[in-house]
Amino acid sequence: MRTKHVSAIIGMTLALTAFSAPFAHAQFEPRDKRFYQRASWNFALRDHLPELDSEFNGVDFGHSHLYENLLLTGARSIPAIEDTARRQTLRFIALRPALPPNEEAIAPTYMKLAWRAQNTFDQAHTLHRATYDIYVSDRVADQEAAIRAALAYYQQSPYAITARPLDHQGLDNLPFSKSFRRKFPLFNATIWAYHYLQVAVYDVLAGAPDLASQKAVIRPILTTYHGYLKQPPVQWIFMPLTAELSPAFAARHPDLANIFDNLHMLHDNISDILVSDLFPTWEAKRTEIYRILDRYYLASADATNPMIRSGDEMKHDMRDMNGMKGMEQSPQPRAH
Repeated sequence: MRTKHVSAIIGMTLALTAFSAPFAHAQFEPRDKRFYQRASWNFALRDHLPELDSEFNGVDFGHSHLYENLLLTGARSIPAIEDTARRQTLRFIALRPALPPNEEAIAPTYMKLAWRAQNTFDQAHTLHRATYDIYVSDRVADQEAAIRAALAYYQQSPYAITARPLDHQGLDNLPFSKSFRRKFPLFNATIWAYHYLQVAVYDVLAGAPDLASQKAVIRPILTTYHGYLKQPPVQWIFMPLTAELSPAFAARHPDLANIFDNLHMLHDNISDILVSDLFPTWEAKRTEIYRILDRYYLASADATNPMIRSGDEMKHDMRDMNGMKGMEQSPQPRAH
């Protein structure tokens, strides 16, 4: 009995060691979580437009749930992602959660793998939320000044994404790019539907004169979004861009538009890394995630970033608009 007991303990120890081996370095990574900016507009979206706020809570779940499942399945099983994980995400969205989910509980493996990348996501998502709150709040006398203040607070962080326009075409043609969308087109289109919702609401919220009008103008966007969840737009070949869905917002706040587009491009790149066979181990995936984060995405890399784009405003190629129907409320996203 003692021999069996000792053997069982040794087996459990070896299993735990094998599981933790990919995180030999990650386990010592400091989790320097930043508190959100204290401001009069905090949680205005939750208070005044809960029907939209709950949708963003669903978005938060979807990203984390995807990354956790890609890691735990090794991205080998198409049904595990396209059927099971996606169905679980849609079920969570349908619950209309009143509060943001605990993403560390949803994706503990991914959090151990790439905490700095997740912290980068979290802070940019908080900036998204701040801008929605400002547009909906009844306590903000000067919306433009409030948005500038929220941006300034965000840019004080070492995790701030660059506000410079990045070469998304270049970032979408790295050796691992497109791995996720090619293998998991349904979940990829679902992610892009999230990004549609996140940027499509800016112009209509900013242009509506009162809360009743804001409630009215978001309804068709939510209808379109839920249509995309039911029938994912797999015909899209590039993610939606802020300037094409909320052109007035992008013209007024180009730094914010660039940050949000770059954030969404980073989501695509990390999804691709988690799927790509070029990085066969978790440690290799972590190394590449941090390489692109530090080299291409963080504002701290602006002086040496080879992906900063100069020249004309980025537009999608009109020749590649086949199948891009259904965005009646705003200009359609078109592919490079």
